[in-house]
Amino acid sequence: MPKAPQSSRHTEYPLTFLSEKVRALFGNKGVIRDYHPGDLLLGPGSSGEEIRFLLSGKASVVFRDEDNDGVAVSRLAPGDLFGGIEFFFGVPWSAGRDLMADEPTKVLEISPVDFESALRHDPEFCVLLVKNLVRKTVLLDRNLLEGKHRKRALTRMISRGEHVFPEYILGDYVRKRLASKVELAAKTDAPVLIVGETGVGKEGLAHHIYHLSHQGKELFLPLDLHSRRGDDESFGLLSGSNAPEREARRTEQQESLFFGSEEPGLDGRLRETAGYFELASEGTLLVRGVENLTRTMQLKLLEALVTQTYRRHGSVRHHKARVRLMGTTRLDPARVSLERHPLIYALNEQSITIPPLRTRRREIPLLAERYLRKYSGELPQEIQGLPEETVQALVNYSWPGNDQELSNTLKRASLVAKDGVIQPRDISFQVKRVEGKGKLDLLRFLPLKRALTSPLYPAILQSATTPFLFILLAFLFLGPSDPTRNPAALFGWALGWPIMIGGALLWARFWCTLCPIGALAALAKKVVAFERPFPAVLRNHSDFLIAGAVLFIIWFETATDIRNSPLELGLLLVTMLVSAVVVSVVFERQSWCLYLCGLGGMLGVLSKTSVLELRADHNVCISKCVSNECYNGNATIAGCPFGQSGPKLVSNRLCKICGKCLKTCPHGAFHLNLRTPGREIWETRNTKPGTAFLVVGLIGGLCAEMITRFPIYEQVGVMLPAAPVMGLTAVFVTVIAAVNLLLVCASFLSHPFLGQSFTENYAGYGVALLPLALMSFMAFHIYYFINVGVQLPMLVSESFNFSIFRQLVIHVPAQVTQGVQQALIWIGTLWSVLIISGLARQDEKNLRQSVGGMLPHAVLSVILAVIIQHAMSVYFFGA
Repeated sequence: MPKAPQSSRHTEYPLTFLSEKVRALFGNKGVIRDYHPGDLLLGPGSSGEEIRFLLSGKASVVFRDEDNDGVAVSRLAPGDLFGGIEFFFGVPWSAGRDLMADEPTKVLEISPVDFESALRHDPEFCVLLVKNLVRKTVLLDRNLLEGKHRKRALTRMISRGEHVFPEYILGDYVRKRLASKVELAAKTDAPVLIVGETGVGKEGLAHHIYHLSHQGKELFLPLDLHSRRGDDESFGLLSGSNAPEREARRTEQQESLFFGSEEPGLDGRLRETAGYFELASEGTLLVRGVENLTRTMQLKLLEALVTQTYRRHGSVRHHKARVRLMGTTRLDPARVSLERHPLIYALNEQSITIPPLRTRRREIPLLAERYLRKYSGELPQEIQGLPEETVQALVNYSWPGNDQELSNTLKRASLVAKDGVIQPRDISFQVKRVEGKGKLDLLRFLPLKRALTSPLYPAILQSATTPFLFILLAFLFLGPSDPTRNPAALFGWALGWPIMIGGALLWARFWCTLCPIGALAALAKKVVAFERPFPAVLRNHSDFLIAGAVLFIIWFETATDIRNSPLELGLLLVTMLVSAVVVSVVFERQSWCLYLCGLGGMLGVLSKTSVLELRADHNVCISKCVSNECYNGNATIAGCPFGQSGPKLVSNRLCKICGKCLKTCPHGAFHLNLRTPGREIWETRNTKPGTAFLVVGLIGGLCAEMITRFPIYEQVGVMLPAAPVMGLTAVFVTVIAAVNLLLVCASFLSHPFLGQSFTENYAGYGVALLPLALMSFMAFHIYYFINVGVQLPMLVSESFNFSIFRQLVIHVPAQVTQGVQQALIWIGTLWSVLIISGLARQDEKNLRQSVGGMLPHAVLSVILAVIIQHAMSVYFFGA
């Protein structure tokens, strides 16, 4: 405890800085008090009337915060005047300030009456007092100037923080089309609203405008409301509260955040907390996500901007602050209303809208060059340039993360590029983490992990399927011509097709790993390989190549009636084998399987619905991997046969689960996940129109094949003079075009509601029909599995006199088969509608937009289901 000050009525201390007359007056009527270091000269409860002079020693004025921590704001030296607050200003000493002795100190106290008498009768004392006050004013100005310099230094430190201002380079659109708006915003102090999707560079543009303005050397303070959306629970905003109560509490929270708060402490002192508006006084306040402000808070902030005054939460006092506000929002201007968003509505006239990068594709090459020039000075290797193929890959991508995603993508590619040249394989799009909730990594089960990483996998399985291919070919060429008597034909149509289609749902594209045709092509590659790059034109349009191959197989099955000809089936398999070997020998990796194989392409697109996926942890790839072993391979194991690197693997179409990446990755980045069926369809944001055309082609091709059993088809065939094959081809083209036209009409009606381009809508919602296509094919081939498959055990029992196989034959009534088919078709329809609904609800669409966007495609799904169901009934049951 500090000691009580000692006092004496008659002073012996020489008051040398006072005149003799005043010294005599103060000596007779004043009191000198002695204080020790740490003693309280003035504080709560101290009288504010007496006038005090510091005779010796030093003291500090200390402000107390809400935690009772003291901050010294000024120092007093001998000769300084203090006290007399009520005498000079008519207000008491502030409860939040203390005057503390720093060393042994003597203080002279006199009454206000005696002090006023000295002022009236001694001009020299008045001059002395004025000089003292001027000295303190100069010192105060110097402190304010130093505080200003510190404030500007803090601004520069904040401005250099990458977490506040992400990589941003002005594109041609901002430089040219928005130049006049940017220049006008820089010349005025009016608030500015910047509108655009995530990653377009709203904060960077705000910083650019700030640097161009006359406030460019003042404070620039950012406030991110997006990161504070999850703070509601910590302020008691529980889900059990009603909406008005939650809104009121959010308003209180935001009011304290912007304007600060005042509340009495337990010790009676006023606890004052400054808000962002006060901290940004005379500077610029950047508010990210102004749409997250409540309506009441928007009105309060708008009033503070107009009046340049504000009140802290819990206070009645008005404070002055002149702030330049810059706000950013992802909110679509069409959704802004005066009632819900008064601040945004008021700032619309001063708004600057940055369109998404997918609508500014022409400036992607220039932006890429500028980013790479920047990174060349930061990264270990200098990037020489971008090949045309890489630029085309960048331009073709939809960039959901906009400019920021482009910047991050090029930075990652610069780390893994060989010889300073970024190839398309170095580009990894869509870095959103995919191994999230609702997925189970099967590699946690050690026996399965050991099996997939074993040197024997998949060779041991291929060594079993390859001889089986030659056995099938032998039976097809040398066995009975009657398909019901040929075990190879029975196996292919009754078991092979249904198992392949169902396998696409259960284990993705795993059948391609077992495929003996691919295994033999890879074996031939070890003998001779030219490793030429697959033509870029064909690679960029591989979806249409695969669609053509798939439709050709469906057409070929119908045109040649191949199900009834084992010889033709054998010729088809031999043709595929020869083609695979030739393509594999000539081109790099397994180009046949990825770009040309109709069966593989069909399984690849159907596998997007699978419950199984092989994916890489993008965070591990980005933070640890610099050598891309999954793509390049290592000394003993070749890289991915499909030419995929970990971050680039975003679709089951690009993976046949061969396990090479599991064996080559030294960081354990890959996971074999169980997932929600069809999850990939709504996770993928950059769907290509070619993939949608392939899905529509599958549905159309199946419908075209079944229409050949309709009576009207025979009537049309009689009327057409052309060969039957030409008539069949015309029907195929017409039906596929009709189904595609239905999707075009649905997309035309849907895309205005969702704010998408027609192409984006066609691509995304066309692929959403994939579950319907899968289940329709399963329904089609389940007939052969049930009704033709029974011939296989009967044939075995007759050929080898195994009576036990006769007991395995089960005769299924036609009504049951038809019921199973219909159930599968409507399961696929419901599945597609659910995916369509999920796609329509993305990006925080309102109810009207979501319903308007999904309804045309949901109706299309039902229409296609009805058509397929009727066609299948006629095709198999004649009704």
